[in-house]
Amino acid sequence: MRAKTVTGVVVLVPIVVTFLALRLVFRWLDALAQPLIQQVFQTDGHIQGLGIVLTIILIWSAGLIASNVFGRRLIGLGHTFLEKLPLIGSIYSPIKQFIEKIAMPQTTGFRQVVLAEYPSDGRWIIGFATGEVELDDAGTMGQCVFVPTSPNPVTGWMVIFPPEKVRKTSMSVEAAMQVIVSAGVVIPPELHNLVNFDLSSDQTTKTVGFGQAQNTQVPPSSKRTDP
Repeated sequence: MRAKTVTGVVVLVPIVVTFLALRLVFRWLDALAQPLIQQVFQTDGHIQGLGIVLTIILIWSAGLIASNVFGRRLIGLGHTFLEKLPLIGSIYSPIKQFIEKIAMPQTTGFRQVVLAEYPSDGRWIIGFATGEVELDDAGTMGQCVFVPTSPNPVTGWMVIFPPEKVRKTSMSVEAAMQVIVSAGVVIPPELHNLVNFDLSSDQTTKTVGFGQAQNTQVPPSSKRTDP
């Protein structure tokens, strides 16, 4: 009963939030356009569905503008203007970059889903490998991993791990997001087919937060291989 209730909440909440956001846009455009339409056509009647039509036109127009050179330059100028505004820029810029990574993982930093041993040995979290940094003069490279929070992956933190603490997986970015946003209620098949993991091992461990399952099997440290 409890599991089904939680699953229902996870399924319905994104739909309800999306509906409320769209309804807000519909009403705003409707209130903005109705007086103008009434004045042009000399009518006192209310045109039903005008806000919905205008929202569709607005979204389509934005895509059309962004698909040509002039439109991209215009949008780029708008992004630059917002990023330079005090306070607004510090909020707008990271949100924009994160959304771009989620929407286009093939062209941005979120190309590899990993499991990282954190915050202690034997505990694993889902993250996204974003780059590498040199840890010492010997040239040891550390893996930069973005660890999103659950169920709101827009926030999180970046952790630098030594390479032996990070395991590559066969999960796609989209599948990892399903796990994170659903807080582990939705478990895609990819989570059970992790690269470099000995699933025949009897050892299990609880993972922590960020939408992971609670009984994920992990290999003993003696069987680790380089990712």
